[in-house]
Amino acid sequence: MPQRQRIQPEPHVHGPDCQHDDDHGHAHHHAPAEPYRREAPKLGRNDPCFCGSGRKYKKCHGTAG
Repeated sequence: MPQRQRIQPEPHVHGPDCQHDDDHGHAHHHAPAEPYRREAPKLGRNDPCFCGSGRKYKKCHGTAG
């Protein structure tokens, strides 16, 4: 059985409208973003609603609409 030839992708060419930096290996290295930290614990759907109604969050303020 003959071996298949791999098709190599064409290299990225920087034109006058290119917004990338010159050293472009298609691996963008950005500084990691600071993780989001909650001040209060996450409210689950089955937890009591924050408004104090005594109903579950999903049946009170958690409804879409």
